[in-house]
Amino acid sequence: MVITAYACPLCQRTYESKGDVEKGEVCCSKKSEEISILGLTQRTYNILKIAGIDTLDEARSATESDLLKLKGFGQASLHELHYKLLQFRG
Repeated sequence: MVITAYACPLCQRTYESKGDVEKGEVCCSKKSEEISILGLTQRTYNILKIAGIDTLDEARSATESDLLKLKGFGQASLHELHYKLLQFRG
């Protein structure tokens, strides 16, 4: 059995068809910066990535309540994220 997967050249997400890749490229080109540019601790970064929070816009739009519901994400992680987002904003 052969499975063909197509990858978005911008984010490397895999898709089942070339058409889906093209749609994904449009979304990727409109996305904000990745959270990796914040320089978060590995723990906070991993928790956010596992939760599907990949971009600064997604991090900014997440509520404190939702973030604190994430397994392993406590007050220290919340403070770190807020601080780094404020720093990045300039």
